[in-house]
Amino acid sequence: MQKINLQNLLEKFRNGQIEPEELVLLEIWYLQWQPSPLKVEHEDLEIVKEEVWQSLSKLDSRPEKQRRWIGIAAAIIFLAGFLSLFYFAYHAKQSVKAEQALVKMKNHDFRPGGNRAFLILSNGKSIQLTDTKSGKIADQNGMVVSKTAKGQLVYDHSTNNSYRNEGSKLTYNTVSTPRGGEYQLILSDGTKVWLNAASSITYPVSFYGEERSVVVNGEAYFEVAHNQRKPFKVLTGNQEITVLGTHFNVKGYSDDAGITTTLVSGSVKIRNLTSSQSDLLHPGEQATVFKDKGAISIAAVNSDVAVSWKNGYFLFDGQGIESIMKMLSRWYDLDVDTHLYKRHDKFGGTFSRSSNLLEILKNLEQIGQVHFKIENKKIIVSD
Repeated sequence: MQKINLQNLLEKFRNGQIEPEELVLLEIWYLQWQPSPLKVEHEDLEIVKEEVWQSLSKLDSRPEKQRRWIGIAAAIIFLAGFLSLFYFAYHAKQSVKAEQALVKMKNHDFRPGGNRAFLILSNGKSIQLTDTKSGKIADQNGMVVSKTAKGQLVYDHSTNNSYRNEGSKLTYNTVSTPRGGEYQLILSDGTKVWLNAASSITYPVSFYGEERSVVVNGEAYFEVAHNQRKPFKVLTGNQEITVLGTHFNVKGYSDDAGITTTLVSGSVKIRNLTSSQSDLLHPGEQATVFKDKGAISIAAVNSDVAVSWKNGYFLFDGQGIESIMKMLSRWYDLDVDTHLYKRHDKFGGTFSRSSNLLEILKNLEQIGQVHFKIENKKIIVSD
């Protein structure tokens, strides 16, 4: 099939020299929406519109049948062509603007987060775990604190039972991650904890007494070691979680409206410390305790979304842009301004947490009507 010379056909159409069969070709091109690159400004659209009507007005001198055929074809071309030209012109401009904004961002270094955290011992000493070599870090109450070759923080109770000396005084350590950091630790009872960016966990070096209690700020995923005699409790803001042995995610950043707990397996008891209301959570359910309310809201969810960060990726499943940008800002250590974004679009997609930030932003722009630009180390979001 011969390639259509669009510019030539348009020129002949404007000059009133186009033949009926050429009108058909032009009509077919438009109705098939062939996205050839066009340099069409808004003023050109008005010219096309005017030329169509001028051409229609000159049809009186032609045979009636030909006038009717050309008139119908021209009307179709006008409607389809006018909208098509406007569509391509508008989106070409938007695409150029988006590309220009992303080019500017390439000059900035937005690296993904990594295994970064600080260990604050009970005596106040702070240890930067990122630069600490693997091996023994400290001795505390006979407990050996060490860093594994995989970068985990481990409390070794192989030679010291963490449940003995029940009358001993509890001493607490804290692990804290900055924006752009995450860390995994294994507590003295064998419980595994994954700590997300901009989060912290405070816990006893050894668990004495009738329960195991820790305090979390931010987000953490737990695989709790089962112990029927000693329930495991997680305190986050005005929420308390009680478990015996289970896998769950808890998220309660200071800028979140509420604290969410998502259960993967087992069962947990959620208690709102403001109202003392409590409820049981089952696998595949998510509880939300709002900071300014006494109620507990429970809903069935896809737990993969809540724990995706722990597995090394972002899973967006109907989230708004503000929620997504909060996650990205914590992981890529940047500030975000969304006040110019007035839409309520929902986004979906899966991205590796090791992805380049620009790749994620470009994909979001292709998914929905959203645009990004950079000022200093801040991402400005607009529609």
